[in-house]
Amino acid sequence: MKVGSSQVKSVKAGTAPGIAVLGHGLTFLDTPDDTDNGFFLWECSTPAGAGVPPHSERNHEAFYVLEGTFEIEADGSLFSCAPGDFLGVAPGVVHSFRNPGPGSARMLTIVSPGSQHRRFFEALGEPLEPGALPAPLAGPPDFERIASVGRDSGIDFLPPEEAAVDD
Repeated sequence: MKVGSSQVKSVKAGTAPGIAVLGHGLTFLDTPDDTDNGFFLWECSTPAGAGVPPHSERNHEAFYVLEGTFEIEADGSLFSCAPGDFLGVAPGVVHSFRNPGPGSARMLTIVSPGSQHRRFFEALGEPLEPGALPAPLAGPPDFERIASVGRDSGIDFLPPEEAAVDD
């Protein structure tokens, strides 16, 4: 929760609001409301085998791995990112990520500006109690809905057929 003045924000571990989106658990640390839409910072917990399909967006995005390993593909290159590794992605660059396992992985993600991502997460996600893990996906996600919400939020997902051809 927010503690301090309007110029200082402190969040104690296990107290930040979260959301479950497409099998990921997101913990919102600094939101667009807190930063006058300057940026949005969240912790992402991703189960083994899960990820985000190829997409581009109109904002800057950066990843800092806390635990486990993420395979992040950006601009046609594959990066294997371990704890302490950082990767920044410029606007318009096609990128995706996945946790190859074996266990859950966590990373900090920051986007600037941030309101578009927040809108995307809130349209597709469900509230998650602080510290709780998301339920596993019951089946494949609805790509058309994800793509539609993405377009409305400044995120352009590649159709699954096109993404498979690029592999």
